[in-house]
Amino acid sequence: MPIMQARVRAAIQSTWKGSSGIRWRDALAYIESDKIGLKYLRMGEVIGEDIFPFSALADISIKIPDEVKSDPELPYFGLKFYLPSGEKTLFLTIGKNMLIYDEKTFKMFVHKIFEVLINGAPVKLLLARMRGGALNMEAKWQDGVLKIVVVRSIRRARKERNIIVLAEGRPVSLFADMEDLDIEEIEMGDRKVEAWKIKHFFENESVVSYLLVEDKKLRLYILRYLLTYRKDYVELLMKAAEEFPQIKAEFQEELERELKELGGLDEMEQQVLMALYSGMDPLTLHEMFGISEKELEDIYDRLMDKGLLKLVMIRKVVDLTREGRKLVNKMMKYGMGMM
Repeated sequence: MPIMQARVRAAIQSTWKGSSGIRWRDALAYIESDKIGLKYLRMGEVIGEDIFPFSALADISIKIPDEVKSDPELPYFGLKFYLPSGEKTLFLTIGKNMLIYDEKTFKMFVHKIFEVLINGAPVKLLLARMRGGALNMEAKWQDGVLKIVVVRSIRRARKERNIIVLAEGRPVSLFADMEDLDIEEIEMGDRKVEAWKIKHFFENESVVSYLLVEDKKLRLYILRYLLTYRKDYVELLMKAAEEFPQIKAEFQEELERELKELGGLDEMEQQVLMALYSGMDPLTLHEMFGISEKELEDIYDRLMDKGLLKLVMIRKVVDLTREGRKLVNKMMKYGMGMM
């Protein structure tokens, strides 16, 4: 019995020799515990079926090229599989006929895929290892499982769907109020492991916990879920995403898109942003770069027009805006504008 079904439009892109292009087809998509299936329809009759086992799933929620989309206004979802016949990318969307297709059901179907992949997956948690800036010697490693539920974000004062850890029956929300995520080697019993070091809000204070996710695919699914449903987490997830080239490539593409939308940043503008980010005096940067005060003020004006700087005081005392800091974080990550 399927866990969920939805009417979709589906297309498959294959690396198999002899295959070329893609063709969108009407289908009934269904999810079972170990696979996604497609029953192709014509005039309401099933005329064929494809099955994609989760054991062959290589990536999920992948970026879909615009040239593949039949209608850019519709929602899309992509999955990549490594099958014996070669690499296959499954694209899903809906049609415009709302008597047949339902956008809300489609989005629920996509979310259900993540639930099947993530819910019940085993992890290990070292909760609140650091509290108040000091080691918490009472913290011990616990066995846990992941679960996607509706949680309340204390900082944003709202409810949202997110991933929690059920550790010894106790729900722990690591990601709803996450402040930072890094990777660190830490002792677990008689061995050292690389775990996610997560700074988050817990019991009315900021703490640091460690989450060990030993399955690489599961780490990918978690990252893809957070990137899909919490787009404001991009900067926080960059370190954890380093082991996945496909996500890094998407980050790089997104940065290039942002720069293009800003009209591009020339080399001097990038250098100025980096200098301000590092805390240098905005009034003396012209001396460092060997330019006149007027040239520096012109650069500041251009960056303020792009929303990356704000005027703090007269005489062009400026500071980075939130968007400016986010952009510099990405530039540093990809070696752009390095001084």
